[in-house]
Amino acid sequence: MFGRIKRYKRYKDYFAVQTMEVKFAGSLTIIFCLFFEFVLEFREKFILYITDIKQIFSMIIGGEFTLLGMSLAGLAIVVTLLSPEEMRIIEKVDKNDTINRVLSQFEFSAFNLTIQLVYLFLLYFLFMSDREVMRPLLFWVIVGVTLYHFFFNIFYIVALVGSCIKINMIKRDCYKIALKERSVLGVANEIRIDYLLAIVLKDRKIDKNAFLNKLYEIIDTSNVKNKEEVKQYLRKYYNGE
Repeated sequence: MFGRIKRYKRYKDYFAVQTMEVKFAGSLTIIFCLFFEFVLEFREKFILYITDIKQIFSMIIGGEFTLLGMSLAGLAIVVTLLSPEEMRIIEKVDKNDTINRVLSQFEFSAFNLTIQLVYLFLLYFLFMSDREVMRPLLFWVIVGVTLYHFFFNIFYIVALVGSCIKINMIKRDCYKIALKERSVLGVANEIRIDYLLAIVLKDRKIDKNAFLNKLYEIIDTSNVKNKEEVKQYLRKYYNGE
């Protein structure tokens, strides 16, 4: 896991200011910190808020367990979304390694949720102790980091929805490419079969009408549906109609 995080430089996602999740997380962290300081007098009256904070932490912990399950489910869905043929096409045309990058985002999201769950548990039990409120600088560092990480996790998952839409678009493009490949392959096979057939008919001195009549007999005795339509197609194809 850490190797993939390093390979795709996922740690830079925390500070990628051009992304939606960092912009929203940073803005909301500043707004909440200012609100706590100047409206609620959060640090000075921290003891008054301690019961409510523990309730909020309990809800966040439960919610992040749910988000962790959703991240793992999303990862499983993305993995099973693409067939081996589509993966072959993607590997051939996609130079940005998009699929593996999106998978590493799911992995990074699950990692972040797990880390936050661990330290939220620690903070929750710390609030149950009789220790005095820590120094202002350390206090606000912990509040700021916790808020930023929480908002970052939420909006990172929202961004993953966009990544899944991107994968769906890639899947659609793969279908078009595969369809075109099959079309080209079909034409190539028709030309190859016609060439071999022309050689056989010439060597055996078989009349084209006799050849068509033999094909009609085979069709009549087969389980092919729409037999008359197939006969009509062969008649037009080999008579140049």
